[in-house]
Amino acid sequence: MLNQPLPPHYLGAAPLHPPVLDLPLLPVRATCGFPSPAEDFYGSQDVLDINQRVVRNPVATFYVEADTGTSMVEFGIFPGDTLVVDRSIQAKHGDIVMVNWEGGFTVKQLRLRAGRYELHSGNSTYAPPPILVPEDTELDVWGVVTWSFRRQFRR
Repeated sequence: MLNQPLPPHYLGAAPLHPPVLDLPLLPVRATCGFPSPAEDFYGSQDVLDINQRVVRNPVATFYVEADTGTSMVEFGIFPGDTLVVDRSIQAKHGDIVMVNWEGGFTVKQLRLRAGRYELHSGNSTYAPPPILVPEDTELDVWGVVTWSFRRQFRR
């Protein structure tokens, strides 16, 4: 049993208690328009642990990078973004989900219409038709996308 290959969907062990990485969290919001007066200090309690912010269930959460496609930009997902996917969340109508469809992974918005699932893109300029999941086909939802991150520095 020790030398058997791992199944292709095996993601590896996940820590029950991920390490804490508290970084300073300023007690003000950064204005993206005209600046406003703000406090010039923050307290020792003003910290943010990114794991606590974005990971609800560590053993069921993984990250995946969005490919170069632009079919999800109106949902805030751009090429190269890092997506946080939680496999423990039951997908519902309107959620952005990662599915295994026809042998590959894709990220789409899940919609339920007339008792059937549909997978929708989010780009009105490039508008591929929704993927209509046949009634007799089980949809393999790998997880719900809960967050996305975009690199800003020298992209």
